[in-house]
Amino acid sequence: MPALNTDDRVINVELLLTHLQHDFEQLSQVVFRQQAEIDALKTEVTKLSTRIVTLTDDPEVRDPQDEKPPHY
Repeated sequence: MPALNTDDRVINVELLLTHLQHDFEQLSQVVFRQQAEIDALKTEVTKLSTRIVTLTDDPEVRDPQDEKPPHY
């Protein structure tokens, strides 16, 4: 393989840099979307946790005589 002259080497470095910049942008977008999804999931978990606490703190008062077995 013949040795590359300075211009060819600079062009190769510029091409590699361009590809790296493109890859970096793609990765940055993925991380941004993942963080948005994580934030949404945290909000949902908080809502569900609050609902669970509310349901367990305020048990429904049920009269067993009002309940009929499923076969009636």
